[in-house]
Amino acid sequence: MTCTDRVSFYRMTYNEKTKADLLVSLGGRLGSVTMIGADFKQVSPTRIEGKVGTTDRLWSGPSFTWVFFVIDFDKPFNQLNGWNGMNRLTNISELAIPIAPERTKVQFVKSEFAKYILTTHAEEQAGFSAAYDVKAGDVLQMKIGVSLTSIDNARNNLQQECPHWNFDQVRQDAHDDWNRWLGRIQVKGGTQDQKIKFYTDLWHVLLGRHKIDDVSGDYPTYFGGKTISTGEFKVETVNKGIDGKPLHHMYNSDALWLTMWNLNILWGLGWPEMLDEFTQSWMEYAKHGGMLPRGPSCGAYTKIMGGCPATSLFTCAYQKGLLKHVDPEKAFAQMKKDHLPGGMQGVTEFYDQHGWTPEKVGEPVQWSFEDWALAQMAIKLGKKDDYEHFMKRSSGWINYFSPKYGLLMPKDKDGNLLSENPLSGKGWIEANGWQGTFSVSHGLPKLAELMGGKDSLIRKLNFAFEQSAPSDFVFGYRDGYVSYANQPGCSNAHVFNKVGAPWLSQYWVRRVQEQAYGGVTPNTGYGGHDEDQGQMGGVSALMAIGLFSVTGTCDPEPTYEITSPIFDEVKITLDPRYYSGKEFIIKAYNNTKENRYIQRARFNGIELNKNWFYHKDFATGGKLELWLGSKPNKKWGLEVN
Repeated sequence: MTCTDRVSFYRMTYNEKTKADLLVSLGGRLGSVTMIGADFKQVSPTRIEGKVGTTDRLWSGPSFTWVFFVIDFDKPFNQLNGWNGMNRLTNISELAIPIAPERTKVQFVKSEFAKYILTTHAEEQAGFSAAYDVKAGDVLQMKIGVSLTSIDNARNNLQQECPHWNFDQVRQDAHDDWNRWLGRIQVKGGTQDQKIKFYTDLWHVLLGRHKIDDVSGDYPTYFGGKTISTGEFKVETVNKGIDGKPLHHMYNSDALWLTMWNLNILWGLGWPEMLDEFTQSWMEYAKHGGMLPRGPSCGAYTKIMGGCPATSLFTCAYQKGLLKHVDPEKAFAQMKKDHLPGGMQGVTEFYDQHGWTPEKVGEPVQWSFEDWALAQMAIKLGKKDDYEHFMKRSSGWINYFSPKYGLLMPKDKDGNLLSENPLSGKGWIEANGWQGTFSVSHGLPKLAELMGGKDSLIRKLNFAFEQSAPSDFVFGYRDGYVSYANQPGCSNAHVFNKVGAPWLSQYWVRRVQEQAYGGVTPNTGYGGHDEDQGQMGGVSALMAIGLFSVTGTCDPEPTYEITSPIFDEVKITLDPRYYSGKEFIIKAYNNTKENRYIQRARFNGIELNKNWFYHKDFATGGKLELWLGSKPNKKWGLEVN
């Protein structure tokens, strides 16, 4: 099997004479949905066209969607057979199965976290088979063009992307395409396993999101219903350039929850067009649905996870000069709308007035960072009142600080603790007090002050890492001191860089990269991780190249913090559509497993005595040189940005 964006291509070689049947299933469970309502017909001796509905969606979104398809065979089939439930059908040319109205409603039962019981209806099994007589050595080929909007578009997708039967060419094109994408960041040195894991991480970072638009720019929406799950199916079209081609793609995506610590940074380094495209796609969603999505599905909202994580993506794109096709004023107006009660962020009137919410702590801490990010964009746009309002809200997390535990803890409306266990997840989202406290990236100086000073914060955070090292910083998911299996704690090792102990960031980043992310089997490389379409892979890749941004590059003048890379050389090719420089190189000397501490650094030939540099200097290209050693240099990199 190989593929283009919207066409899958199969080549089957037979090693003996037989009666062959190519089975195409159009009913029953497929991944996290159920296929129902199969409807297809034969339009020629080599072509089938049709559609199938999908329902029982696992994570909400539209309760029912269509997938349209056009299937071509390179040789005429003898006849078309089929099945409908337990009934076998012989020598058919079409089949249309009606859909019971109740089957378009979401049907799942939640028994425990991330575990669902879904009923498979045997009577909904359906499909067809193309019958052939083959000899030993015969080859049959099959192509499937798909669309989420219409059979006409499925047909056009097939014609535009794969008009020929040269399987090897399509395979080579896909191979070359991935090499171009992954080759934006090239590494030297390190072990073979480290390279394998690094490029697998990048593959996850780039693979996760799916285009839902056709070659024509058409895409589906399911807005207009009373709830997010009952929208009306409509076909919309993205804006096009003067050449008539679509200006951007539309995407399905897992939630962008807390991507300020992975995708937003990494895409901006090697693939800035992804930030540019996502902002266009998300504004298109808002045009029809009224809100910026978190994790859209098939042209509608899922509202999975919390907050308005699009704010961090939009803000960092704007601050880095990557918001090329979206009007910043319109983007800000939409984000402001989504940050007010009734918007996607989900804030309450109480939070809007006070900056915190009784009973909860995880969501408001996220809201506070998003408010801070929006405030940074507001001040740059000259919106002083908005800046002051959202900055005030962004400091409300202070209300959760417990002097007794020195951590953020859930409280009732009178300020009383709702839990006496900082390792409890009560009030948090997939985290606890130890894991979530240090995620107030925009408020670390104040957090240090509340804890009794920077030294106290450093001791407390270092203790947390020491406690989590035996479990490889992963298996304390929700109930450990540190967990790099999930988003809330993914900035923790880099916090030392922001509070005057960069040697501890260098030490723990290397430990986490090796223990939590360093394996090259599914169990050791991603075991226990909530990978979420490349988010943990993104953290791993950033640790491997030695760059990060605790504030997600959302500052008015974005910066990157430095740790010691695992590779001797990292070369990032800069996209000329967005950056004036040609490449950015990180060179590490004396680089070994033991030599994890930065002794000195140079940036474009000039001594660098701070542990960070500006994005604007990255954008013009250059070289960062690091000299490493086995013992920490506690005098280097003490300047905090």
